[in-house]
Amino acid sequence: MTPSLLLQAGLGPLLAAHPLACLDVGSRGGFESDLLPIAGAVDAIGFEPEPAAFRAVSGQGSGPWRSLRHLPHALAGTTGERTLYVPQDPASSSLLRHDPAIAGAFGKRHFSQLDHAVAVQTRVLDDVLDEANVTNPAYLKLDVEGAELEILEAAPRALEHLLTVKAEVSFLPFRHGQPLAGDVEAFLRGHDFVLMDLMRPHHWRVHGYVAHPQAAAQTIPYSRGQLVQGDFLFFRSPDSVQSMERRLQLAALAMAHGHFDFAGRILLEPATTTWLARTHGCDASGLLDRCSQAFGRTVWRHKAAQHLRRMVTFARSWTALWGRRAP
Repeated sequence: MTPSLLLQAGLGPLLAAHPLACLDVGSRGGFESDLLPIAGAVDAIGFEPEPAAFRAVSGQGSGPWRSLRHLPHALAGTTGERTLYVPQDPASSSLLRHDPAIAGAFGKRHFSQLDHAVAVQTRVLDDVLDEANVTNPAYLKLDVEGAELEILEAAPRALEHLLTVKAEVSFLPFRHGQPLAGDVEAFLRGHDFVLMDLMRPHHWRVHGYVAHPQAAAQTIPYSRGQLVQGDFLFFRSPDSVQSMERRLQLAALAMAHGHFDFAGRILLEPATTTWLARTHGCDASGLLDRCSQAFGRTVWRHKAAQHLRRMVTFARSWTALWGRRAP
């Protein structure tokens, strides 16, 4: 997505007066790209507890963001020493002990077979934000391999301010005592958040990774996979947000994720429309139209190119399905 696309389409003057503090817990691969459409209005704060990786990301410039900094903390539901369980694939490291039987049933034991364990010092989010002088976080992304719910439960002050939460969730208990997707949804629903989308769902097959609509040259060439994990996207209910500035920020976050209907529920509400016109000289309806059109054009171009690239993969699937005889 083009950085600051929505700012160029008309949001720029509005968000210049109301920038957003956004948190990315699990940002080693770069700060959350879903926010790129409003990047120039985002004060980005990433969390990277591993010392070498923290030094690497701390030397980076702000890039497309209004500002960018990283904090060297591992977050959890408690402050103190915890055990980090590191499997053969370290990307699946977790504060919860893995259950090898779950991933093993799909032939993917490397995600759960313990390689080693290390002691780590953890902090709770509210305390870290107080020390960093972050008083009004608007957005939080959590990708911490099973500890998402305990981090949220231990952050009541942050939850009062947050407008958008994106959390990785699991639909199978890959780790002992791991809360599942429904537990995360129920908790945030109880704090006036609305589940808006399941993003980037992952489906596993019993063998390999090639699932619907593709096929592979193996004993069972084609099958749908089982939904095992994905990202839940939550927006705060507009009815629970009274401040006009925060309503604008909520609408901007919704638009950054492509949810223009939801943003319209906020911006086209009479009191908000009047405030935008009087305070910023902004026509809410025209703003929504311009931003939706700019975003939609970019998505269309991206999807068109993606479909063309997938034609190569579909050609391989043809070989797997028609290029050999079934035994």
